[in-house]
Amino acid sequence: MIRALVMTHGQFGAELVRVVELILGPIEGLSAMSNAGRSAQDLQRAVEAWLAEADGDEGEIVLIDDYGGSCANAAILACGDSPRRSIVSGVNLAMLLGYVTWRDRGDHGELVSRIVQKGREAITLVGGR
Repeated sequence: MIRALVMTHGQFGAELVRVVELILGPIEGLSAMSNAGRSAQDLQRAVEAWLAEADGDEGEIVLIDDYGGSCANAAILACGDSPRRSIVSGVNLAMLLGYVTWRDRGDHGELVSRIVQKGREAITLVGGR
């Protein structure tokens, strides 16, 4: 199974995961991590520990809230250039629902592409100008 880590500022990620589980029930392989109260080094080590839990797995996806901040930097340093690890910024509810729906179908690259596309499609002007 391809695992996913939702890594965000504050409790945003934990709340996203909680809402996904409210909709779909408990989800194995989906975790949340906050940067709150952690130094850059501590955050990187926490991501490395999460990645180490999956040794021999089908890969990991780290979904971050914003590119360029502490979460992104820690994820980039921890994941390195492994082809079975991806980092996606701009995490939203649609992406996580897509992850759960598609994670057992297709390969890692295909899953990441579908998640990114789903996230983009969810961002739309619903009313107004």
